[in-house]
Amino acid sequence: MKAKRILIVDDDPNVGLLISAILKQQDFKVTPLYNGDEVLDFLKNEIPDLILLDLKMPGIDGFSLCKKIRETQKTKNIPIVILSGVSKVEAKINTIELGADDFITKPFDVGELRARINRILMRKKADISLNPLTQLPGSPAIQEETLARTKNSEDFGFAYIDVDNFKAYNDVYGYTKGDDIIRAIANILNDKMRQFPVANSFIGHIGGDDFVFISNEEYIEPISKEIATEFDAKIKEFYKPEHLKKGHITIPDRKGNIQNFPVMTLTIAIVVPKSVKHYAKLVEQAAELKGYVKKLAGRTGSVYLRDRRN
Repeated sequence: MKAKRILIVDDDPNVGLLISAILKQQDFKVTPLYNGDEVLDFLKNEIPDLILLDLKMPGIDGFSLCKKIRETQKTKNIPIVILSGVSKVEAKINTIELGADDFITKPFDVGELRARINRILMRKKADISLNPLTQLPGSPAIQEETLARTKNSEDFGFAYIDVDNFKAYNDVYGYTKGDDIIRAIANILNDKMRQFPVANSFIGHIGGDDFVFISNEEYIEPISKEIATEFDAKIKEFYKPEHLKKGHITIPDRKGNIQNFPVMTLTIAIVVPKSVKHYAKLVEQAAELKGYVKKLAGRTGSVYLRDRRN
């Protein structure tokens, strides 16, 4: 795992030496700089994972430097923690308004400094992996969550959720309406997570119309049933009355043949990994089950199915 690069900006060399010694114990790569001009030169060639920034410096002060960093496309997302002897409330407010992520007053507690840096870096990692449409964790976070539960030998269920006939709906109603469907599914999943707080659930958005719901083994099927039921009730709001009456929309397929596409439903493939320890294998097993469920004859409405082969 690549070490995180921390930039310490303070005109007092002793501060840089102290913080460097503290952070290197956690395997951070630390670069101390002493004024704003040095920082701007550094940022032309390298983007650190976090900047610790003093306010009172010769030349470009911390306020102006923070503003410059936030106004530049290349650097605007770098987390900035103000580390300053200025304890006035006005200074804290000004720096937060300029885009700083946190404010720590000198003299600082070593444990608090480490904790705040780690919290901001974890939050940044989570923000990067969020799906921009649903604000749900994406594939990296889903994999990390799954591997953590596997490593801890937890009994959990992994539900792969896919929307049936979603492309046909997009073709007829447009992508804006399709995005509304995706957000509605995200809301349903969030609601179920809140309704079953003891289930230790996690939800993620792989992308497109593919979602993941992870929960304790005993809850994965009851929650999947609730998700399917609520989706089938909610989806009717997104179709025109004439399409609901017919039960389908009619469009040409890729070969130009006219086809009827039923009202959207969910396919939920559930895997409870007992022997499966690798994430890729788990996803492969869930995808295989999903393909089987989609082809089931006589389906009406959303369907969930647990893989019993384990």
